[in-house]
Amino acid sequence: MAASRDNGTSTNSHSDIVEQKMPQPIPPTSAVDAYIRELSPGQPRSLAGIALRAFLLGVACTGSVVLCVYLVFPRRQFPAYQAPPNPLWRAPFFLACLSLFHFLEFYTTALANTRFATISAFLLSQNGMAYNIAHLTALTECILTSICFPSWQRRNPASSLKAGIALVILGQAVRSAAMLTAGANFNHTIQTRRAATHTLVTGGIYSVLRHPSYFGFFWWAIGTQIAIGNTACLAGYVAVLWMFFRNRVRKEEVLLLDFFGQDYAQYRKRSWVGIPLVGGQII
Repeated sequence: MAASRDNGTSTNSHSDIVEQKMPQPIPPTSAVDAYIRELSPGQPRSLAGIALRAFLLGVACTGSVVLCVYLVFPRRQFPAYQAPPNPLWRAPFFLACLSLFHFLEFYTTALANTRFATISAFLLSQNGMAYNIAHLTALTECILTSICFPSWQRRNPASSLKAGIALVILGQAVRSAAMLTAGANFNHTIQTRRAATHTLVTGGIYSVLRHPSYFGFFWWAIGTQIAIGNTACLAGYVAVLWMFFRNRVRKEEVLLLDFFGQDYAQYRKRSWVGIPLVGGQII
């Protein structure tokens, strides 16, 4: 109760103070619990795991770019002396390309097909041991030739370097554009059954290339080896990737013909793969 005085009179009235109730926490539900568990450490969609990998790839890419620039433009103690670039610049250049590629694999997946934006979308270990061995071998050849045979690296003409960098940029741009254009239809693994949401994508980059992500990776990988001046690994990359994509495209096109019938057959006639001698007759 509260007493108020006005003009010498006294009246009683109810208090103006209203009891404030604290908001009650939302009762946990099985759906909420499942969603939280899905984002918890150790799970495929772990936020901690995604953040850590993105951070490390960013550090690796940035550090590699800085080191590459430092080696290409060494400090000159004598201004009149034009110091040649240190041939070791090729190693951090390769690491920068790799780091950016793996980051963009996840980032474009998260943008275009969020449902599959898991840790595996970084493709850091999902391509198998052979994939990691190939890149490690390429890095090893690059470092050994730069240290032991620097004159060999310097004989690599500037035109080859420019062509390699151009292929790296082209391949990365085409692959990322393919993933963004396909949206929910893109997946890192071959789908053997047609889902209700699957549609035949023929617009954008797909109007020219029917497997633009394969085109992008093939020429990106070849470009890295040309740019860093690898000879043995360039031959190995060409042979292994050509055989891989020849078999992959054959298998996938059989499934796509089964999924989309004549629509895909007609689309196949007016588009191309862009990898030499790949995408011909289906056996």
